[in-house]
Amino acid sequence: MEIAVASGKGGTGKTFLASNLAIFLERKLGGAVAVDADVEAPDLAIALGGVDEVLSRREVWESAKASIDYGRCTGCLKCYDACMFDAIAIEKAKPRIIEEYCEGCGACRIVCPEKAIEIRETLTGYLSVIKTIGGIYAVMGDLEVGGRNTGHVVYTAREEAKKLAEKLEKNFIVIDSAPGIGCPVVSSLSGAEVLIVVVEPIPQSLQGARRVLEVAKAFRLRSYLVLNKYDLNEGFSERIPGELGLEVLGRIPYDEEVVESYTMMNPIILSNPGGRIGRALEEVFENLIELGGLSRHG
Repeated sequence: MEIAVASGKGGTGKTFLASNLAIFLERKLGGAVAVDADVEAPDLAIALGGVDEVLSRREVWESAKASIDYGRCTGCLKCYDACMFDAIAIEKAKPRIIEEYCEGCGACRIVCPEKAIEIRETLTGYLSVIKTIGGIYAVMGDLEVGGRNTGHVVYTAREEAKKLAEKLEKNFIVIDSAPGIGCPVVSSLSGAEVLIVVVEPIPQSLQGARRVLEVAKAFRLRSYLVLNKYDLNEGFSERIPGELGLEVLGRIPYDEEVVESYTMMNPIILSNPGGRIGRALEEVFENLIELGGLSRHG
């Protein structure tokens, strides 16, 4: 079973919840493989306690960029007119590809009368399989600097995680999605069975959650709510379940212990399961088992 953890906004505690959930499932329900789908800023390994061993690392070549043969180019600029991504600039009456903007769609190549443009494969990013100090196996996507095709890297990371889970006989895959509702989030949600939306009690977080749920509707996910830092504005927190129309798995209070756990790279569910935050997390995960229909068979 694939469980996606999303927020619609950065800083809500999504990675905090996903990392502790992966550890809980590993210990209580037959194991889990974690996926860091925030490929522009991957940090799940830190939340999981740090890297113990890098089992593999490979390149992902799923991007394409246009390239101009200036020996053939006559400067007609038809490619400039055809580009919908502002990826072509004009310098000294000749077109120049701005690679950071180029999506590799091929429109420029099609309209070029001199066949001076070709579309070539480029490096999209990297995929690493790691084992954390806490014993969790994770697949980490990492976008190439200046890269754009985040959805491809996330999709590849999830496929790698499925193979790894099957090989290791793990029942669950926990996906730590990127914030927002862009390509990496869509790739995180497609094919998942359960979605946990993490919301903090501020209007921006509530609005972000609404947008994520609109995307989730297309995939017919079973969706649940976790209220994080709920006690910073309890009145606003009480409104959120009704606004989103979701069942609440639990409410996690604000506590500096969470900051300390990140600083020390020591997940709370391992370091202090009986503490205030540890007990709140345990309640969230036990409710997920009951409401989400989780079992030892995934």
